[in-house]
Amino acid sequence: MSTPHKRLYAAKKAANLDDETLRDCLEASIGRRSAKGLTMIECNKVLGHMEAKGHGVDAGRSTQISGTFGGKAVALWLSAWNLGIVQDKTDKALLSWVKRQTKIEHINWVDGEDGSKVIDALKGWIKRETRIDWSVDKNLPSVYNRPEFKVFVAQVALLKHREVIPAHHTFGLITHSVVGKDHVQKLDSRDWIKVMNALGKKVRACLVREAH
Repeated sequence: MSTPHKRLYAAKKAANLDDETLRDCLEASIGRRSAKGLTMIECNKVLGHMEAKGHGVDAGRSTQISGTFGGKAVALWLSAWNLGIVQDKTDKALLSWVKRQTKIEHINWVDGEDGSKVIDALKGWIKRETRIDWSVDKNLPSVYNRPEFKVFVAQVALLKHREVIPAHHTFGLITHSVVGKDHVQKLDSRDWIKVMNALGKKVRACLVREAH
């Protein structure tokens, strides 16, 4: 579990605050300018004050997610969107989910065990909904262990089951129709994003039709 100090200074780093501004936030929220002896309740008050003041949030956007765990969480959230699991792909929706799971206001403020719990919770949710196996099998070609490939396979299975994609279409034929490459080993990260987004539109369209 992250300590109050770790959470506070992770937030400070994410928001790019100087020491004086952090002390101002401490004083405004808990009545003192030092983080010595900070409790978790006090930490939450300080982080709430920082959020209210817009520290670490781009005024032109609703959120600004960054950091190791933030990037992984966004990728998984968008995978869930492209699998039809979540209805709202925005960072705001992801942050709401993280808050429900961890009681932490912003994913930029998680580290260590808390951050791993967020990622594991997202993976577990997606696995329950789609049966994606996130484990790595070193005996397989590396592409088969890529998270993007695993999401792609789940999308194809869903669309073939609903006869949106003909059953005889191979993976290569499907990827070629989107990015012009018919060997999955040749796709790079940008290619996989295009493929997942293209199939995601079809998945969501199917689910909308079924809902009506």
